[in-house]
Amino acid sequence: MATTSEPTNGYTNPTSHTNGQGTAHELPVIIAGGGCVGLFLALLLAHSAIPIRIIVIELELPDPTSTRAMAHQPPTYPILARVPGLLPELVETGCLSSGLCFRTAAATGSKVIAGKAFDNNSGEAGMKGKGQLLLPQAKFQDVLMRRLEAFGDKAQVILQSRVVGFSESSTSVYVHVESRAGPEERLEAQYLIGADGARSSVRKMMGTASPGETLDAQLVATDLHGFDFAKYGFYDANFIIDPTDYGLIGRINRDGLWRVSYGVPAGLSEEEIKQGVDDKLRRMLPNDGVDEAGQKAYRVVRVAPYKAQQRCADTFWKGRVGIVGDAAHLTNPYAGLGLASGIADASSLSSVLTRILGSEASDADKLLASWSEARRQKYFSVVDKPSRMAYMRVKSDVGTPEKVDALLSHDPLVGALKKGMPMMPPSLETSVEELEGW
Repeated sequence: MATTSEPTNGYTNPTSHTNGQGTAHELPVIIAGGGCVGLFLALLLAHSAIPIRIIVIELELPDPTSTRAMAHQPPTYPILARVPGLLPELVETGCLSSGLCFRTAAATGSKVIAGKAFDNNSGEAGMKGKGQLLLPQAKFQDVLMRRLEAFGDKAQVILQSRVVGFSESSTSVYVHVESRAGPEERLEAQYLIGADGARSSVRKMMGTASPGETLDAQLVATDLHGFDFAKYGFYDANFIIDPTDYGLIGRINRDGLWRVSYGVPAGLSEEEIKQGVDDKLRRMLPNDGVDEAGQKAYRVVRVAPYKAQQRCADTFWKGRVGIVGDAAHLTNPYAGLGLASGIADASSLSSVLTRILGSEASDADKLLASWSEARRQKYFSVVDKPSRMAYMRVKSDVGTPEKVDALLSHDPLVGALKKGMPMMPPSLETSVEELEGW
């Protein structure tokens, strides 16, 4: 395959590209979606010893202001460490959370129920015991993009294009790509992987359903500048527990940007949500969000309503096409397992594809099918259940000391945190060597 492109700030903006005919071994792997999961999968494949090309197709230009997926959980650290030097670079680009807590709402005193501070400056090797990685999606993507660029012709990111269709043969998949710069083209690949988000076109074209449910409230991610959370004893991550004013208040970066996430009734329109932001923030923030002079002590820089969903695709793989990340499964944010599980998808799939492309798999079809089922079961056991529990937890009533004591006694995670012994979450990873067909 020959490609003609023009570099733009380290990324690729194609003007034309044509598909040459070659052996199956020479054909690339195409990834639809240039978010963190798709780029991480591409980077893992680029680092493999298999001489394959990786092409990432992404419609949107990277948004340097995006703060989506701002916090990354410690269980992802050993996965990210699979790429040499990546984890230290991500930590240097972002920062580590100094602590987390569960606390009551402002109306009931904003009292800490249970909390933990992290010693991020300890001399211990590795990242054990460290806090969350605070790194907005845009900066994460930028690191991954620039690392891919260093592979030259082995890895390519094509922007302002999208996958609009595919057809399969016994040895390859023909991927139909529509570019904003030109007509639709057809690329031949060994495999196509959809990492194209919750509204995944690849999943829909696979004919794969994504059963589950939309939760009973809309969530709103609001980014603020200027409010002095440290003055009121806030941790870097604060889960607010209240039947109405529940949510998450967390630091995004070193520059005073904070996320205040909360729930609103499911029937509200986006306009109604935006009109009600200040009223809601007065309920969420200490001192009604005002300073000593009675003036509003914050500036809203972003308001993003979204529906919280618990969904999982019927299968993550069909023929020569698969899905990972939000394209494959969705979960609410209160357990922090959305992007984390997508990173684990990418890690295991890269190992499976490397095994197959290196002609080492005993049965490629069985291996891909068993990978799909293993990741689905991992979602239900390690992602879905804890996420649903986390959602119900923040909506608990802790308005009296007796109700706080009840939460501590029946909720294992909060109770353990109170005792200084946080529960270790189950692994998000899949032992690929144990899969059928390996």
